[in-house]
Amino acid sequence: MRISGAEFSLNLKIMNTKIKLLIAAVFCSGMLSAQVTLGTLKGKIVDSDNKVIPMAKVLVEGQGTVNRMVADVDGKFSFEAMKPGIYNIKAVALGKDTTKVNTIEVKPDAITDLGAIALNEKSTGLPPIIIVYKPKLIEKDVAKIEIKTEDIAHSPNIQNPKELFASMNSDIIIPEGSTEMIIRGSRPGDVIYYVDGVKSDDLNGVPGVGIGSMMGYTGGIPAKYGDTTGGVVILETKSYFDLYYAWKARQ
Repeated sequence: MRISGAEFSLNLKIMNTKIKLLIAAVFCSGMLSAQVTLGTLKGKIVDSDNKVIPMAKVLVEGQGTVNRMVADVDGKFSFEAMKPGIYNIKAVALGKDTTKVNTIEVKPDAITDLGAIALNEKSTGLPPIIIVYKPKLIEKDVAKIEIKTEDIAHSPNIQNPKELFASMNSDIIIPEGSTEMIIRGSRPGDVIYYVDGVKSDDLNGVPGVGIGSMMGYTGGIPAKYGDTTGGVVILETKSYFDLYYAWKARQ
């Protein structure tokens, strides 16, 4: 069957439009990924007597990446600029058993400090020692609130991100009949929201099952979030890798 010149021209235009849309989607996806607020994962490698193990090898797997580094002479390590989500970490040193710490949650704009990771004396034939990471219920400094994934999943307010966040601190209220969050007596509308690193007017439209982590500032807000008399709420959505590595850690 022959195709007329007009039909060929129309098909070519449709194909060019599809290619342009695909390029635009990839470009926008890259921009959003670049705007995600990153976190830090750090700790220290010690032996069973809590003595520092210098130059131990540390491997972190998660979010589709594998990062490696060698701890310094004080046993300390720090992985910077990490995408928020679930990670597993493995520490190895000569003459010591391997220790793995699983389901570590790296949060946006936060430092996840594992503290001391102990490596025992080598016992031939034994599998790695596996530790499941358990952070505090709410990690909070003077004006910062962090909520872990498990608490989000079990919250009765999971379908309403604002209500969920407000339920975690007495400094935050949502007046009856209103959807505006008020932090420490601020005016309605003064709270700034970030979703996956992108500044947003609200948290509406984020499904509860898609929330990976939430954190915020009720005071002492870092300059990079702008000038506000209210507060900042930062929400990161789950990725495929969050689910995959959480499942892998349970195997």
